[in-house]
Amino acid sequence: MPRNKDGYYRATFTAGHRPDGTPDRVTVRAHTKHELDARLAEARRLHAKGVTANRLTVADWAVKWFRTYKADATPTQQAHYKAKLNLDILPVIGDMPLLQVRASDLQALLNRYKDGKEGTVIKVRIALKQLFEAAEYEGLIERNPAKWIRMPDVTETVRRPLNAAEKRVFYATALEHEAGPYIMTMLFCGLRKGECMALTRDDIDRARRSVNVSKAVSYGRRGPVVLTSTKAAKMRKSAESGTRLVPMPHMLDPFMERALDRSARSGILFPNARDGGYPNEGNALWWWRSFLRRCHISGGAKLYRNAIQYDTSPVAEYLTPHYLRHTYATDMFAAGVDEAAQKHFLGHSSADVTDIYRKMTDKAFDRALSMLDDYYSAEYDLK
Repeated sequence: MPRNKDGYYRATFTAGHRPDGTPDRVTVRAHTKHELDARLAEARRLHAKGVTANRLTVADWAVKWFRTYKADATPTQQAHYKAKLNLDILPVIGDMPLLQVRASDLQALLNRYKDGKEGTVIKVRIALKQLFEAAEYEGLIERNPAKWIRMPDVTETVRRPLNAAEKRVFYATALEHEAGPYIMTMLFCGLRKGECMALTRDDIDRARRSVNVSKAVSYGRRGPVVLTSTKAAKMRKSAESGTRLVPMPHMLDPFMERALDRSARSGILFPNARDGGYPNEGNALWWWRSFLRRCHISGGAKLYRNAIQYDTSPVAEYLTPHYLRHTYATDMFAAGVDEAAQKHFLGHSSADVTDIYRKMTDKAFDRALSMLDDYYSAEYDLK
């Protein structure tokens, strides 16, 4: 069986006849003969069940694609892909035969989100590309119609650091609020939400004034909480390169005292109230919403029937925990911390090879910690 000019092996079998009497043939293709045999057997199996490649719908393929290619994704990632499929993609093209989908169909789907939120449209586009790339790879379609689809004009999601007024309100509120230690650890250490939720007492070195970040919570609203590696470790395929020490500035001291006291029984720095175990996404969401509401009120926002009147608050309505990480990055730059140290402390998964193998020396660590202490002392006017 010769390889075609495009580099693929092909095989065809007759799956029946069309109404006009012509054969209804199914063609599969693959990069190797062994792979072709496997795909041909799968196509025959599907045909025996009444499903042929010619009649396979996008919805049919999406089910198999999700089960096969997203089996190893985290629960949170799986939830995101399910949402994009069920809410954005399948209601529009789910009933279309996979072979009949064209780039114009997918572009029209994306264009429905014109002037929408950039983040949402990006996720839909990623899901489409992966869905059809896999279909092309498996020989179900000749060409990937998602390859050239373009982003429509969208509303850019611009994240910014907290401004001076928001910083003061956050700090004052955190001194009293139950979630204060959790919020301030993200703000003063630049941790991702899942990394912060996974911290234990053993990760805190008060003598060295450091926080060891080596794991993250793969959180879901329900079900067991799973500990996983950090984002950098997953991207670099190395647990060692995904572990980092982050300086613990003096501004964090009163909050870390409270966290360590509360974690004495379970060892988990920010335990959930139900059983003292690791918090899940529901816990984190409640902490954030409760804290942000208190910030609005303590900042002087007016209430109408117990609802915050956001136009009277010094704190923006749209803030999310990731704004704290963005603030940390901005603060490091303002404090004079060098770029290599910034990447290390943030745990950037996209750091280049030089950054990955460059070691954070004690001297460099102490210098950055001193810079942050001086900056925060002046920024929060707490000398």
